[in-house]
Amino acid sequence: MNSPLMRGIRKIVELMYLGLLWFLCSLPVVTLGAATAALYEVLLKAVRDQEGYLTGSFLRAFRGGLGQGIRIWLPVMAAGILFAVNLFYYAVIGNRSFPIQTAVFALLLGAVAVLASYVFPVMAKFENTATGHVRVAAALAVRNPGWTLALLAIQVLTLFVIWFFVYFPLLFVMGFSGYVQAVIFEHIFERAIGQGMIRKEGQ
Repeated sequence: MNSPLMRGIRKIVELMYLGLLWFLCSLPVVTLGAATAALYEVLLKAVRDQEGYLTGSFLRAFRGGLGQGIRIWLPVMAAGILFAVNLFYYAVIGNRSFPIQTAVFALLLGAVAVLASYVFPVMAKFENTATGHVRVAAALAVRNPGWTLALLAIQVLTLFVIWFFVYFPLLFVMGFSGYVQAVIFEHIFERAIGQGMIRKEGQ
């Protein structure tokens, strides 16, 4: 049971299960932020082999971060929809007649995507206000441009897998995608803590 093969199989099953938990808790849409933060809270511990009982850990994190997750997610979602609609209008309906507007809204949509990539792992890792989480997420994204591009590439690949397999992997894929991103975020967070940019709770 403790052989490398069995540990690997157990890890795969656990990641699939976490992806399913994330999917179910994200179904109301407004709770997607809290579900994502809960997923990262478990995965950041899993990177260090400290995840514990998966269901209890995930649901406890989900309940604890529900209010803050909604307060962060709703403005992020609204901004993303607004910028995406404008980008579609200027780039597609406008038939490339508005290059400046297209570039502006593409940049704004990219900024929202980057912020959304960072803010929920930050929320999972640290205690702060909703505004504080957003500020820390933005600062970390700017300070780590290489890792930010890598994270966006992973997310684009995840969306491609979901699209290519006709949405079915959405039930499970976030466990695997989130774990790879959690490895990156753990590195980013530890370096930020080491540099004194962020303090761990209790320090």
